[in-house]
Amino acid sequence: MYQGQINVRYAKSLFQLAKEKKLSDEIKKDIQFILETFQENEHLYTMLDYPVIKISKKTQILQELFKDKINHYTLSFLMLIVKNKREKHLKNICLNFLDIYARENGIKKAVITTAVDLSRTQIESIKKSIEKKFKSPVEMETKVDQALIGGVIIQVDDKQLDLSVSRQIANLRNDFLKIDFNNKTKQKQIKL
Repeated sequence: MYQGQINVRYAKSLFQLAKEKKLSDEIKKDIQFILETFQENEHLYTMLDYPVIKISKKTQILQELFKDKINHYTLSFLMLIVKNKREKHLKNICLNFLDIYARENGIKKAVITTAVDLSRTQIESIKKSIEKKFKSPVEMETKVDQALIGGVIIQVDDKQLDLSVSRQIANLRNDFLKIDFNNKTKQKQIKL
């Protein structure tokens, strides 16, 4: 889990700064860019976490990588994390920042899991339905899991709606196992 005390404390600090400077949206984009950069280049994150590399070298690399691409407050925050030797927490701090931003702005996070890729039209239709249901903006993530066979699983924050074929098969199987074939009164009701 990424909600450790250090991660939350640093994320809250950055969010407060962003709010005070009226740069919440810009710094949110910076944080998303930083996370994407680390996802695209795992070696960068490994380098940051490597204790043998000097702090000065780590800050130099981050400066060169992000200097003209993110707000100077965000860059200063990255330098602070390295200076305080919290590099291994960077991804989780970023994730916590995005959670705080979403919560503060009433944004719901939705994860849509399907057995096949959805079209852009289908994704937009699901997004509009979720926004209408929860009366708030939605950030959506889509996943493909072929084990679902068909259907969809929609998760919004801590609520989940499982309409997958695999879930329906499991429910049918459980219902079938509950049938008492030794009870003759129930056998008459069940027509196979």
